[in-house]
Amino acid sequence: MLDRKIKAVIIIPSLEPTERLIQTIESLHICLNEESNSNIHADILVVDDGSGAEYHHIFDQVETQYKCKLLRHAVNLGKGRALKTAFNYYLNEYTDYHGIVTADSDGQHAAEDIVKCINALFDSNSLILGCRDFSGKNIPVRSLFGNKITRSVFNFLCGTKISDTQTGLRAIPSELVKSMITIPGERFEYEMNMLVECGNKKIGIKEVPVKTIYLDNNASSHFNTVLDSIRVYKTFIKYILSAFSSFLPDIALFAIIVTISKEMDILVQ
Repeated sequence: MLDRKIKAVIIIPSLEPTERLIQTIESLHICLNEESNSNIHADILVVDDGSGAEYHHIFDQVETQYKCKLLRHAVNLGKGRALKTAFNYYLNEYTDYHGIVTADSDGQHAAEDIVKCINALFDSNSLILGCRDFSGKNIPVRSLFGNKITRSVFNFLCGTKISDTQTGLRAIPSELVKSMITIPGERFEYEMNMLVECGNKKIGIKEVPVKTIYLDNNASSHFNTVLDSIRVYKTFIKYILSAFSSFLPDIALFAIIVTISKEMDILVQ
């Protein structure tokens, strides 16, 4: 057990949730109240990303029964915007906390793994990723293929090895939260942009192994295979173009210096 109490906010963005949101929060309450986790004080902040009136009863239950703080978008703005809404609220309301942990609302993050990521915030100045193991069986083909592709492309372009680029379970120390709000991206691409930005700014990335859980073949995911994949890969295209545009002036300057040097040699001779 850690000597010092860790204070964190668990952020759960949610769009059209099922009962699994309630089950996730109930499991978190049980886990956080265990004696082994007495070093942790965690508040839960849920963002309703424009789910609509037919889902209000679920959000009302987590707000009243489990004392979660509820923020609400009038219309669906995307996971990235929901996270930024929560980050901004955190910076205004939780000035003496160690950081935040983001988790999905579909029951695919175990409570003990969320708590594990909270513990990883202790004296950390890195982005912490709850990384799944994709070597086992029963991994949905879409998720397995998508993660392998994005992981390989990210590792190649950014020179940073990450085993799970698509994980929504992340812990962010307070000192990094403000910079995360300014990262572009409103939907699922935001989480990839976050990794790229950490690579660009030399922010450390720490991996914490977590359980690999897929319920009903990941049918509850709101990830649009075509549209959201395009948004994610636009991040890589922008990165390549940015790197190429920076490369050209360097090459041009080098060519000018070489040419001048040759001309100087001719004059000296």
